[in-house]
Amino acid sequence: MNDILKFRNGYPLFTEQVNNESFTYVPGSQIVTYFFAWLAGQPLSVPTYRTIQLGYTFLTTIVAFLSCRRLIQMTTGPAARISDSLFWGVPSVCVLFLIAANSITNPFSHLLHNDALAQLFIITGFWLVLEYESTKDKRILWLMALVPAVGFWVKQSLVIWALLYVIYLCVFDPPRSFKRVLGFGFASFGGSLLSFLIGYALWQENFVYWTFTVLGSHAVSPLRSFRHLLVIWPFFVMGLIAGGTLIQSDEHKRIVGPWTIWLALISIETYTSGIAWMTNHIGPGCLIAGVLFISAATKLFSKAADSSLKSASAYQWFRLGTCITAFCLLFSGLGLVRIPAPPFSEEDGARYIHQIENEFADESPDRVLLDVGSWIYLRDGIVMKDRAPSIGERGLSETGDFSGILGRIQEKFYKKILVRNFHSGDFWYDHELWAKSSMIRKSLNENYREIRRIKAVSGMAPGDLPYGFNEISILIPRDD
Repeated sequence: MNDILKFRNGYPLFTEQVNNESFTYVPGSQIVTYFFAWLAGQPLSVPTYRTIQLGYTFLTTIVAFLSCRRLIQMTTGPAARISDSLFWGVPSVCVLFLIAANSITNPFSHLLHNDALAQLFIITGFWLVLEYESTKDKRILWLMALVPAVGFWVKQSLVIWALLYVIYLCVFDPPRSFKRVLGFGFASFGGSLLSFLIGYALWQENFVYWTFTVLGSHAVSPLRSFRHLLVIWPFFVMGLIAGGTLIQSDEHKRIVGPWTIWLALISIETYTSGIAWMTNHIGPGCLIAGVLFISAATKLFSKAADSSLKSASAYQWFRLGTCITAFCLLFSGLGLVRIPAPPFSEEDGARYIHQIENEFADESPDRVLLDVGSWIYLRDGIVMKDRAPSIGERGLSETGDFSGILGRIQEKFYKKILVRNFHSGDFWYDHELWAKSSMIRKSLNENYREIRRIKAVSGMAPGDLPYGFNEISILIPRDD
């Protein structure tokens, strides 16, 4: 939202860190989402933005289905005939959509986050590998070379595809051609470098600081990475089992390359997820695991159907039914289904929003600081400084200069400040786990006083998604 406001106002997307108004994400997803909302005639509609995010997830599902279909066709045999069946296609699309939006590794796919578009790019990158492996059409290499260069503007980590592709061409693309590998490497790595240089030309050192310095300063916790592996292990196992099922003869050895790319991708995602407490970075790898698993299950089912189901006994049908039931029960463990109940009361949620908006009444919006949430500034086109996500990222990595917000607090620039978790260790402006305090909590206590609180939305437990429904403290300047 903040980047969309900047884009509309012609304001630099990346500014000096003392403003605390930029973030570590590159702007591709935000600008593309805004463009589609503008085409729909709803350029400032949050519901439209979220609908577009679901659109990305739907497109991701289609590409995942095409990948699944191509994998099945590459295995030959009875399964290849099933890939054209509507009876197989509809359930496969439904399951893939649920995986693409699962609550364990893809919890932000319907929210205003870059994960949905990033997942679309990653599954497209995997599908291009399958298409190239199947057809050996050299024109596909040009599209593959674009994935890291263009994907960089959606998420910086997507440049890893340049390396994955080069390794694939070196190891799994006979007859090996040094000229082809060198040319592709020059195009993919060169394109990624060009994307970086464009960003540097537009925003100079501010671009480097926000998109590389801050994120690069986050230390990976191997213990946290292992914890995340224990959370997403069913997807990992699905991919491993699927690989063993699909690669059973020399005829199917060409699947080894794409499968190895998946294994490398999900391993990298799992390890690097140790920089934070969330598993959303592993979502694309889990989706590809689902693609592999459905392809392998289709192969096994078609083989059984072709050989024995026509004359199967009641016991064999019972075994098949048991397997299908077990597969469906697996959905809960994969985060694909949940009890169809709202996470919180809509009435209480409306009360919460209304009380926040009331705090802005009779005040200039640019003098009222809300820690998280930009809808309140959208109508006035205000690019707000000193937002909690911007400060929280840099407090954790110890890369932040907080002199700007400390100065504004001491000057009592803000007529009112609305912050969540002010009395807990999970205060986003000065978290208890930071190695060094930002001193923001201390400065707030010295210069502001709490006059009331907005009660948290009922039914929401700490850490539940969506974020931002906690109790809010209302602070006003102390009398001199």
